[in-house]
Amino acid sequence: MHPQVIFFEKIRQNLPDNYILADEVSALLGISPDSAYRRVRGEKKLNIDELITLSRHFNVSIDSALNNQSGNIMFRYSPLDMSNMDNYYLYMQQLAVLMEGIAKAEEKEIYFMAVDIPLPQFTAYLELTLFKIYTWFQSISKQPVSYDKFCAMLDLDLLKGIYTRITNAYRQIPSTEIWTHNTIDPIIHLLDYFPDLDCFENKDSFSLICSQLLELVENLERDAGREHKGNGPFFRMYLSPIAIMNDFMITKRDGVNVTTIKLYTINGMFTSDALFCSEVEKWMQNSISKSILLSGNATRERFQFFRKLKDRINYLSESKR
Repeated sequence: MHPQVIFFEKIRQNLPDNYILADEVSALLGISPDSAYRRVRGEKKLNIDELITLSRHFNVSIDSALNNQSGNIMFRYSPLDMSNMDNYYLYMQQLAVLMEGIAKAEEKEIYFMAVDIPLPQFTAYLELTLFKIYTWFQSISKQPVSYDKFCAMLDLDLLKGIYTRITNAYRQIPSTEIWTHNTIDPIIHLLDYFPDLDCFENKDSFSLICSQLLELVENLERDAGREHKGNGPFFRMYLSPIAIMNDFMITKRDGVNVTTIKLYTINGMFTSDALFCSEVEKWMQNSISKSILLSGNATRERFQFFRKLKDRINYLSESKR
């Protein structure tokens, strides 16, 4: 089947039964019904502007049609050049817009397969999030700088506003998170390593970051116990008995799924390819079926899991004083 025909078929699947596809295309593109029918049947090629207009309006990805028969998958990736922090501000603003869009959708849900603590859990804690970004900056920078000087380089008011938007949007989205005993390891290892490099000019900064990480874990434990994000949507948490090798996020928004594969510390690449998203979701559901539920009535399992996390944070905080 021609990719253009596949593209229109995906649009048709998203339309209510009483809508006529050609009529919708005709009105949207400002062309005659006959011209619309010719495009739908693949007899007349769409130009790039028409393709983009249809993709955005009907929320159907172009790549899902283009790669349907080739076995290839198209991913979108936004390079993140940290030598200019404006790139980071823009990247995070785009993430905030994405999360807010999902939060406003009628049908919505997020799944995390968490090798590392999901970013929306971090963003409620400014200094903790800044430390995470600082360690990423240090890994690519040829000019070592202290945590305090790095923070002084940033527009903290702007970042705080962006982080708050991400946090607030995430708190409105039903979510399922799959953790392991090692999900906390990345941040623990960073907090263990960087103080030995005298990266903190203000010695209180380390204690503050540790206290925020502890607060994150305690709030996560409360949400898991309630099975809700405060008084908001449902929240389910599972403990996988085996190590997770890839950090995945699936977002569901009014029938359109997007899978994000995390890269490095904060960046990622994502696709809305239907087959790939379906395969990742099946893998997640299979992992869930083999995992231990930490939410709701799983009081004993939840207590044991979170006690170990809190003990590790407290031990680290004491050992570095």
